[in-house]
Amino acid sequence: MEIWDLYDQDRKLTGETAVRGEPVPDGRYHLVVDALFLNSKGETLLQRRAKEKDIMPDIWSVPGGSAVAGEDSATACIRETEEEMGFTPDMKHGRVLMTERRERPARGFFRDVWLFWQDVPIESMTWQPGEVQDGMWILPERIKEDPQLWKELNELYFWKSAFPYLLLESMRIRIPQGVYRHYKGRRYEVQGLALHSETLEPMVIYKALYGPGEISTRPAQMWNEEVTLPDGEKTLRFRRESL
Repeated sequence: MEIWDLYDQDRKLTGETAVRGEPVPDGRYHLVVDALFLNSKGETLLQRRAKEKDIMPDIWSVPGGSAVAGEDSATACIRETEEEMGFTPDMKHGRVLMTERRERPARGFFRDVWLFWQDVPIESMTWQPGEVQDGMWILPERIKEDPQLWKELNELYFWKSAFPYLLLESMRIRIPQGVYRHYKGRRYEVQGLALHSETLEPMVIYKALYGPGEISTRPAQMWNEEVTLPDGEKTLRFRRESL
C-alpha cells in the first residue's frame, strides 16, 4: 500500500495522507516528481515503460512517480530513479527545472520536473521489472523529428512546457561560449544562448570579430549544421577555435 502526504494549495503539508488509488479530497494535492537528464553529448535519457503497466504501457517516457509519505521532492526523485533505472541522480549537478500544480478530479497534484547534467552509460543501468523495459540517450531535437516518439512523450503533462528548456540546455552543452570560425573564413565569438521569445527556439547570440563587431542571433540548430562545399565535400558551418 502506497501512502501519500497531502498538501494545501500553497504547497504546505496538511498532516493528512491519502492511499494511492483512492480519491484525493478537493483542495488537497500530492507530490509527483519527474527526472530529465542531459549527458556531455547533449543527449537526454528516455525510458520505455513496461508492456504490463496499467497506465501508459509500452511507450517512451522519463523516470518519475509519486512521492511517498515522508519524502520531499529530492528524496522522491532519487528513489524513483534508483528503482526504475538503477543509478543515483547526481544532486550536485541537478536542479528543479519547473514546477506545476495540476487540478484533477479526486487527484490534484504538484509536480517538480528535475534536470540533471550527468553521464551514465546505458549498459550500467538496471531496468526495474514490471516498470521499465528499455532506455536510450537521444538528442532532444531527434525526438521532435519522430512523430510517434513526440506523440508518446506528450502523454506527459509537462512535456511541451519543459521541452524548449531541455533543448536549450542541450544546445548550451554543444555550443559553448568561445571563438568559432565560419566555413567561409570569418571569426565570431559565441556569447551565449537564449530562447526566442515567440517561438521558444534556442538561439545563439554571437559577435562578429571583424568590422564594427556587430552582435547577431542565429537558430542554434543551424549553428552545428554541416554544409556542402562546391566540390561536394561536407564541413561544419561553424568550427570552434578556442574557449
